Order: sequence, then C-alpha cells, then structure tokens
Amino acid sequence: MIRRILTPTDGSPTAEAAIQFAKDIALAENAEVVVLGVIRTEGYGDIPGYDPLSGHEPAIQRIVGDEVEDLAEAGVIARGEVVVGSEIASTIIDQVQRQGADLVVMGTHGHTGLARAIIGSVADRVVRHSDVPVLLVPLKS
Repeated sequence: MIRRILTPTDGSPTAEAAIQFAKDIALAENAEVVVLGVIRTEGYGDIPGYDPLSGHEPAIQRIVGDEVEDLAEAGVIARGEVVVGSEIASTIIDQVQRQGADLVVMGTHGHTGLARAIIGSVADRVVRHSDVPVLLVPLKS
C-alpha cells in the first residue's frame, strides 16, 4: 500500500511530468504527495558569509508551492518541503526516510548537473541508494 509519495522538483519539464505521475498514483491509492525542493550547498561551503537560502529560496518555494496548489486542486492531499543539502541525491534519500515515503516519483533529468547516457546522475544515485521503490519518469518529446 502506498500512503506517501515523495516527488522532488526543480521546476524542470521532467519534474513536472513526474508530478503528474505522482498525482495519478496518489488519486488511485488515496496517498499523500510530498513535493520536495532541494537547495544545494555543495561547492559553496567555503565561501565566507554565504547563505544558501539567499537568492534560491524564493524561487524554489514558489515552484514547490505552485505544485502543491495544483495537486490540491486535483483532489490530492499534498504538502511541500524545501530543504537545504550539500548534495541533492543524498538529501532526497534522507528525506525519503524523514518523510516516511513509500515511493519516490522523479524525473530522469532535471536542470542540475550533466546528464548521464541513460538517466541523470541524481536519479541514478537515488535509484541505487533508496530503500523504497523509485519510479523514474522521462520527458516525452
């Protein structure tokens, strides 16, 4: 039984496609969707006075908020989380446990990093390290 679905987003088209799959599953299973936004700090930790939330938080909060609103309008129980992490994949995996997710639904490629030949490096790491099933959604062209 699927009770909670975690779906990371960065506002990319593939993340949007994944949210649509999460919506369909949530409606069929009467499950909650947690829309996750991650603000990455990797590579910025050595900059004195750097605040990872400055400049990034409003954008990701808006993206997550818009997705939660769209899901709620479709009749899905949804909430958003925006977290800060040094590395995106490990932060997603940590949130799977913290949120008590039964399933991760995410896009194969996002706005961040270089894409691998088949799936994005973040998606690849989440699949390899997640303790729950991961559904990868490609962007249909």
